[in-house]
Amino acid sequence: MIITWLLITGFFGIQLTTLKVDFEFEKFFPTDDPDIQFYQTHLDHFAYDNDYIILILTNESGIFQQEFLKTAQKLSDSLSRIDGILNVFSPITLQQPVRGPMGITPIPLIHTDNPERYHEDSTKIYQHPIYRTFFSSDGHSVLLQLNHEHFKDPKHSKEFSELLTRVISSYSFDDSRLVGKLIAQDAFVSYIQNDFVLFLVAALILSFILLVLIFRSLKIALLPYLISVTSLIWLLGLMAWLNYPITILGTLIPPVILFVATSDAIHLINAFRNLSEKEFIKRIQLSVNKVFIPTMLTSVTTAIGFLSLMTIDTVPIQHLGIFAALGIIIAIVVTFTFAPLLINREFPERKPSRKLKRAAIWILRNQKVVLSSWIVITALSVLGISQLKTDVYLLKDLPENSQVRKDFSLVDNQFGGSKPWEMAIWAAQSKSVWSYQVILELDKVHAHIANHYPMERLLSPVTLIKYANQMLNGGLIDAYEIPEEKDFKQTVEQVKRLQKRGLLPELTTQSGEYGRLAGFIPEYGSYETTLRNKELEAFIRSEVDSTVLMTKLTGTTYLIDKSHEMLSMNLIKGLLIGIGIISLLLGLYFRSFKVLLISIIPNIIPLLAVAGYMGLTDAPLKLTTSVIFAVAFGIAVDDTIHFLAVYQRCKNKSSVWKIVHTFTSAGKAIILTTVIIVGGFFLFTLSSFGATYYLGLFMTISLLIALLTDLTILPLQLHLFQKTRK
Repeated sequence: MIITWLLITGFFGIQLTTLKVDFEFEKFFPTDDPDIQFYQTHLDHFAYDNDYIILILTNESGIFQQEFLKTAQKLSDSLSRIDGILNVFSPITLQQPVRGPMGITPIPLIHTDNPERYHEDSTKIYQHPIYRTFFSSDGHSVLLQLNHEHFKDPKHSKEFSELLTRVISSYSFDDSRLVGKLIAQDAFVSYIQNDFVLFLVAALILSFILLVLIFRSLKIALLPYLISVTSLIWLLGLMAWLNYPITILGTLIPPVILFVATSDAIHLINAFRNLSEKEFIKRIQLSVNKVFIPTMLTSVTTAIGFLSLMTIDTVPIQHLGIFAALGIIIAIVVTFTFAPLLINREFPERKPSRKLKRAAIWILRNQKVVLSSWIVITALSVLGISQLKTDVYLLKDLPENSQVRKDFSLVDNQFGGSKPWEMAIWAAQSKSVWSYQVILELDKVHAHIANHYPMERLLSPVTLIKYANQMLNGGLIDAYEIPEEKDFKQTVEQVKRLQKRGLLPELTTQSGEYGRLAGFIPEYGSYETTLRNKELEAFIRSEVDSTVLMTKLTGTTYLIDKSHEMLSMNLIKGLLIGIGIISLLLGLYFRSFKVLLISIIPNIIPLLAVAGYMGLTDAPLKLTTSVIFAVAFGIAVDDTIHFLAVYQRCKNKSSVWKIVHTFTSAGKAIILTTVIIVGGFFLFTLSSFGATYYLGLFMTISLLIALLTDLTILPLQLHLFQKTRK
């Protein structure tokens, strides 16, 4: 058996070298949501709105310096030749078409070779509602937008980002910043990868130190440690072998598996040391028989807690549920297959703890104090829950001193926004959005968006009409407006000609039946952005003629915000399903509806406490925090089951002494397992990466409170239940 153990562990250990890390926002979209399906149809007409990179070039002595402009021009040419770049929008190389006596003539927005015209050019730029949005207000930075192909393979996107960085760094600028989904995605993957390795290693070291300190024996400490490490290697190796990467949620898996496997092994050791049987083999058999069913039940309930995530129609969440549940099964198989081989006949018997005995008696004597304390805690939790809200700042998970986060903030502050925003439009009755009445209605929407979000780099068919009208009137800034109806048809024809030449962005389909508004907004957070979106929809319902123009919000920013809110709520629903199934199993196992209720109450309070803490501290409910509830419940209920199992096996008819016996028998194992897992999760609070930090903080709080409820509320409930039966 030992050879089999080593061979399997060695095989999966080799696979670990191929384990990947992945994080892509779009993978968290629910596949069955109507808005997701609408966006997929939208993509049949237009490219992904997130397939861009913003490049900010800075010159401390000012943009309008010939050397800087020429270097930026050369860089634009180099970037346009990179494989994967679809086009480069650079205001430095932009040619503005203007109709004159000789017809349409392209005029450079900036006359790079003629410094004498720089003052005139800059004046024209900062007066123009479109051009000015690509130049910082202080005149030191300029924005270039690089539209690229949609990368499905993280490896290709990383190679593209690295090549882009190398090309830009080969040119000399005072400063250059890159902002976009690929840049943020690389940063997230890097932090996930670094934290995963760093804190996993730290948790392994800390858990071993704690085991040695707790058991005061290297031999005893090695048993649960080897079992937990083996279980983890098998699971992660299996994930690598099946080519499933670690995601931002997947970082939950290693500490959970370490806890479950360590807990299983500790309960087995505890049972062995509690027996006084002299014959070694029989003592092991009795130990296994004593804890196998309760441990199997705890594993099943914990696995169900994770499998409840399968109710969420999102692939990364489903994978978390599947592999966490699979890891729990692996842990129990490893524990009861190999742990008995590691038990040493020299493991000393454990004497009942006097401290735990005194604690049990104190709790029974001070029932009112204990219950009053929990009532106050629960009341505060409910108060906090009333203030809880769903709010997502994607980049807030990155450290405040992160360069990526600073770069996004720069674009938000200096250039109006870094997050893409999109709205689909179509004519309600006529066949084209290019009709005069549709454009007039759309102008109301455009103006509201520009003024109330606000949004500066906003493009729509209205923008193109105004731009074309300005061009047809000699480029005069006063002509940047919707023309009168008699001149409208000519303006539309000019827009279409410019689009065919690639001089204007594609904001409508070729038939003109369907179009979009596209822009950028700052990182307001999902809560604030959703409020603004609702205000826009209310404005459209009241002020825009729906018999003329139809609109619908779409795009990745809208879907990410909606998905986080919807997934957070669905995760809570999944948790309720998990609680229901686990409750049913416990009721069947203990053959008592009252015991079912008794087992659930101590495990609901920790969830309420964490949710209340989040509300009171203004910590938002989002995907990476809401998933913790299902995980915490699945783990916390394990200790309750072990406590109840020992209590029911006790033959003493006195409820007081049954509780004292349970405290001294199961209490220590429950405390030990909680201390070890809390120690591991508490390490995560040292991370500067928000997702890791909150994982550690909320798991630590929930498991500590679960331990306290299991050692206070649970025994009091059992005591009261026993008294009512007499």
